Amino acid sequence: MTTTMDLLAFSFLSLPPLAEAGAVLATLVLGGAVGAGVVAWLTRRRRARGTTPPGRILLALTGDGLPCAAIDAAARLARADHAVVVPAVLLPTPYGLALDRPSPDSGSDAMDLLEAVERRLTSAGVQVDGRVVQGRTRRHAIRRLVEQERHDRLVVPAGGADDGGLSADDVGWLLGHVDGEVLVLRADAQHTMPAAISPAPVARRGRSAATSRRAPA
Repeated sequence: MTTTMDLLAFSFLSLPPLAEAGAVLATLVLGGAVGAGVVAWLTRRRRARGTTPPGRILLALTGDGLPCAAIDAAARLARADHAVVVPAVLLPTPYGLALDRPSPDSGSDAMDLLEAVERRLTSAGVQVDGRVVQGRTRRHAIRRLVEQERHDRLVVPAGGADDGGLSADDVGWLLGHVDGEVLVLRADAQHTMPAAISPAPVARRGRSAATSRRAPA
């Protein structure tokens, strides 16, 4: 049976030497162009995958306690999704103070809590990008958090002030006013951190000056 390659070879053999050389050269040029196009397409795909930002999981913290169940749940989600956990301490700020100027006492307490949560998340093997978010009320702080931060889901502890979680009223407001995926867990607060889950040291992401607000000295 005559194949395509046989026909192509026959057509080349039937050409004069000069024409045969030109046909071979044209075939090589065409094949090289197609190959170069394929390589360029694959390179663009690899670069696109490499520049895709990782997912972000917001973890809202009331500052009243250490909601370990919510912290560990955020760590497990981040490890499964290869995402960054963004723990955010919600800091109500009176109207007499500017939103970028927390009182020294409340700001120091918020940073102490944030550092403890970051250490637990880091020891669990996830990247962390923590911050303190101020608002006139706790709900206002949550609204500012979700509006300012790119995220894939929001994890919040539920309970009372003593449990380090949001109240039932705050959770109801949250579900009615915040779009996107929200995971609510019972706070089960502890005032001393137990051993972190699955220790696996990992380099922690540095905070950016624009989004992380430390208490003034």
